[in-house]
Formats: sequence, C-alpha cells, structure tokens
Amino acid sequence: MSMFEGIDLNRLFDHENTFAQNYVFPELTEELIQRAEETLGYKLPESYKELLHFQNGGSINPELGESWLSAIYGIAPDPDSFYGLEAMFDNWKNEWEYPDIGIPFGETQSAGHDMYYMDLRVTDEKGEPRIIRIDNEMDNEVFAVAPNLVSFIQMILEDEPIDEFATGEGGSKHNVPPEPKKKQSLFQKLFNQH
Repeated sequence: MSMFEGIDLNRLFDHENTFAQNYVFPELTEELIQRAEETLGYKLPESYKELLHFQNGGSINPELGESWLSAIYGIAPDPDSFYGLEAMFDNWKNEWEYPDIGIPFGETQSAGHDMYYMDLRVTDEKGEPRIIRIDNEMDNEVFAVAPNLVSFIQMILEDEPIDEFATGEGGSKHNVPPEPKKKQSLFQKLFNQH
C-alpha cells in the first residue's frame, strides 16, 4: 500500500516549464538509492523513496506557491549533477554551512537562504522524519513544519500558508510557538494525527 494513498502527486510537479526539467532525473533504481545513502551517510526514508519512484525530482507546480517550496531533489545518475540530491547535499552542508542533521530535500524560492529538511533526529512511529525549515540567514534556526513527508506533501497540495514554529534550535534568538488558533489549521490537524 502506498504511503501517499489518495494524494494526487501529479499535481505536485511542474510539467510545463522547460527549466523545471533540470530537476527531473531518470527512473530511480536501487543502485542509485544505495549510492546516495552511502554518499550522504543517511538512510533515505521510505516516503522519500516512494516519492522519487513516482517522479525522481522536479520543480513544484507554480500554482502551489504558498509554501515557498520550489523543487524537490531527485537522485541523479551522476552524483555530481547539479540539482541532484548528492551534489546539493554537499553544497548546502559544506558551502553554506547548513547543519548535518538530515537530508535537505526541498529547495525554496529564497535560492538557498532557507531549505526544507527531513530531520532524521526526530521521527514518527513509522520511523519517518519530521520536516523542518532551516533558515540559513538566521544562524540556521530550525522551524518545525510537518510530522513527516506525507503530511508535508498534503499541506503543499492544500496550497495554504504553512504554519510553523521555531524549535529553539540554532539561531541566536528563541522563538515560542504561536498562540493556538480557534480553528485548527491543516498543520495542527496533521500533527495531532501523528
């Protein structure tokens, strides 16, 4: 059974823009997964592998702009391919000095000044990592976004602004979670389910 059961992943990706094809790589193989895991030093979560089996990377549908997510990295046949997971992991970790706490899988519209990560330090009952946004401009402050990738993709497809809160990790200032809203947001509903 699919982890993305009932979720229309076709709506997630931009199939029209020529530049968007730079993020799309050929069909994912077990060999590519194994090489990426060895290169990154992390095991890829099952949900991420399933997403990449559906489409191996891609730009996000421009109609879904509220999240600021602009692309999801796939695994390229050549590990040094720009826009491929392995090359981008090395870039964000070594050039931009993002923390080594998981897998930077989601590029944002800020061109690298913040990134979506699968935070492998915090997992749900199925072993799926929480999704965070790390703000490089704020000393790598960490913001909790979703309990796992499936929930994150659901929020993206809802195309509502993503609720997030600072975790107090990284950064030079400590933010507190926002006051609860009277109406539960999709973010709160998804976190309460897991």
